[in-house]
Amino acid sequence: MSIIPFTITRKVFNPVFLKYLDIQKRYRLFYGGAGSGKSVFVAQEILIKLFQGGHNILVVRQTSKSNRQSTFALFKQILNKWKVPAEWYSINKTEMTITNTVNKSQIAFAGLDDVEKLKSITFETGILTDIWIEEASEVSERDFNQLDLRLRGLSSVPLTITLTFNPIDVNFWAKKRFFDKVDDDTFICKTTYIDNSFIDEQYKKTLEKLKEIDQVYYNVYALGEWGVLGNKIYSNYKIYDFDVNDEKFTDICIGVDFGFNAPSAVLKIAYYDNELYILDEIYQAGLTNAELIEKVKSEFSTEFHVIADCAEPDRIEEFKRSGFWIDACSKGDGSIKSGIDWLKAHKIHVHLSNCPETARELQSYKYREDKDGNVLDMPVKFNDHAMDAMRYAVEYWRLNYNIQFSFDNIENYEYENEKWY
Repeated sequence: MSIIPFTITRKVFNPVFLKYLDIQKRYRLFYGGAGSGKSVFVAQEILIKLFQGGHNILVVRQTSKSNRQSTFALFKQILNKWKVPAEWYSINKTEMTITNTVNKSQIAFAGLDDVEKLKSITFETGILTDIWIEEASEVSERDFNQLDLRLRGLSSVPLTITLTFNPIDVNFWAKKRFFDKVDDDTFICKTTYIDNSFIDEQYKKTLEKLKEIDQVYYNVYALGEWGVLGNKIYSNYKIYDFDVNDEKFTDICIGVDFGFNAPSAVLKIAYYDNELYILDEIYQAGLTNAELIEKVKSEFSTEFHVIADCAEPDRIEEFKRSGFWIDACSKGDGSIKSGIDWLKAHKIHVHLSNCPETARELQSYKYREDKDGNVLDMPVKFNDHAMDAMRYAVEYWRLNYNIQFSFDNIENYEYENEKWY
């Protein structure tokens, strides 16, 4: 086993996590509030294992696309920050693998929506030794069990499976399995934004403001406490894979919610027979406007009508100069409520493999509650980038099409009363 003589300073780690480096338990759960740095720490630890050698790691999320846009991008970012010599590793962007060129240890990335790829993953040398399930609350217990069964065989290093997640649902299967009866094979670490030495002040303030906006969101995302997200805004959706190239999808608009530190969200939506089909998404932080423009061009093209957040007129103008047919959305008193009401009156089909972040936001998007528990007629302004983009995208249809729609049984439409994860 070849160990690369590479030194990492302790300063790159959040101090709260240093004592947890290489915890040798089979099941390791890092959970808590948003912005705590838990995912960054796990990625850092995995990279250390890659350079130590003897490890082969599988990183999974519910879909391949969400994995590519989040964890795969995170690993590349850390490698650049650490200034790891390029000759020590290779990245295959197509297959989503990172290989240590010295000792041949590997990291492979996959989505649970791509079963065939999961079945065929092998490593150049050795067996699978580590699995990281990011956003584990998206994953079913059945899929977890299948991953757990793959972690087997003789190895010179402990076999571990790591879960990272926010505790958004007290009914999440992992709570009963790992929290309600902890055993010697399980390690649990809870952190919040307070533990993150590197958190930016703006995001810190955003989390702290949740206390004034919605107590449930504050408990879950700021304090990292188990919650039940009630008062959800949408129930009229179905999340599954369908043919996005169906010839019936001719009436298409694109919605854009600009971001940088927060993700930019771009949704491609078709309108057919009074129903909405969310065909594809771009959901990524850290993109300059020029990078976002090129990404939308390459993935969606410039032929569709784009409606974007009117709060960013300079960015809209740059899109226009790049050949896009783009307009600013309309905002004013009642515009958010009107947009939500219109969306609630239409069945919404979401392509699971293409739009994992839209699916995730849909299921946690809720109305605000005041300190007395009274439900207010406005959404919580948090983790709603795709929801805003969706509202912008449908604005043309909402303002120009006369809709006749029956509300009969619409509350029972959500995936035939089943969750998608």
